[in-house]
Amino acid sequence: MTEETTINKDNNSKVYTLYYAFFLIPLMLTMLGVMFFFVFKVLTYETNSPIEYLSDVQYGAATKRWQSAFELSKLLSNPKLVPQDDGFKRKMIAVYEHAIHDDPTVRMYLALAMGRTNQTFYGDHLLKGLQDTDQGCRLAAIKALGNLAYLPSIDEIIKFTKDENSVEERLAATIALGNMEDNSVIPVLQNLLSDEEPNVRWDSAIALAKLGDTSGSEVIANLLDRTYYKNFREVDEEEKVQAI
Repeated sequence: MTEETTINKDNNSKVYTLYYAFFLIPLMLTMLGVMFFFVFKVLTYETNSPIEYLSDVQYGAATKRWQSAFELSKLLSNPKLVPQDDGFKRKMIAVYEHAIHDDPTVRMYLALAMGRTNQTFYGDHLLKGLQDTDQGCRLAAIKALGNLAYLPSIDEIIKFTKDENSVEERLAATIALGNMEDNSVIPVLQNLLSDEEPNVRWDSAIALAKLGDTSGSEVIANLLDRTYYKNFREVDEEEKVQAI
């Protein structure tokens, strides 16, 4: 009987050893790992405000500046986070104009950021961006002015629809003019229906339709026809679905 009791105790001991080794200890380690992860996330989580990002653009290191400008452009796409005070607006303008001596990427993202504020206050300053020596910055200024529907910029944007400009500039200008919701741009958009670049023709037709003009109806009809895209091998299935 005593020997049997000893054997049972040994078996119980082995069970507990296996329990601790293969279940309890790994579970505790996993819980500690999860706790460490969440503590690390809390400690490293950034809650930068627009003014903090703008300050980073102004005073940060080279890589920090363009990253902060990028984050600022994302942040300002949320209307609830767009600062309304004049101090922020003046600082944004000052940083943008000073960035002419900086990495073009910084100017590009700052222009996009201003375009997402829905504040025409930035319009005149973005007009200067149309003269930037960097194409990416010019494109950003065009897009920003279009997003703001800044009517005083129409004549300057029209200049980018000319054939001597790049495809990217003509396309950005076409989209921007369509966003203006101003009938004065209809003749320009009608001319763009014969542009050699398909994307320019497509966006001009869509812009005209939004303005109540049917000049681009044939182009739009083609866009709704799947067989039409056989002429454009570079257009994949996803783009076809988006267009239709």
